[in-house]
Amino acid sequence: MRTLRHIYDTEKQLGSSMAALTASIGDLRLLNALREIETQSRLQAQRIEVIFRELYLEPRGEASWAATALLRDAWEACTANRNEGTRGCAAALLAIKRYEITLYEALLRWSEDYAFDEVIPDIRRSIAEELVQASILSELAFEAAPDRAALAQGSSGALH
Repeated sequence: MRTLRHIYDTEKQLGSSMAALTASIGDLRLLNALREIETQSRLQAQRIEVIFRELYLEPRGEASWAATALLRDAWEACTANRNEGTRGCAAALLAIKRYEITLYEALLRWSEDYAFDEVIPDIRRSIAEELVQASILSELAFEAAPDRAALAQGSSGALH
């Protein structure tokens, strides 16, 4: 139940935080990723609410402090230097996506162990969506900064 409540809280936090993050983003690729995260998080929260209802429970989150701290890191990075801010924000959001994947995988194992077959397709879909977004965020977080790449190429050419 704690895993279910943590993933629900994380999705709700992401859904409500993206508008504030997008207001401070200058990179179009990251802006598009954030909009997709917002939409996806709202849909995933709805899927989690179905799981709660299948269990005859009222949807309720339990504070996910990991997600809260990583969202704060993303916000701080977004308000920093534009080039480094994009990479830092993407890295913080990537950490959240990896955290979500871990929670969804634990939820999937639990559902399989208890033959809770009604929810397994939705959980698998959520994992697949998270993996796609993690890939996009990874590219943004770990791409070479434009100035550093040009500098590295220039000094490499000077050595030859």
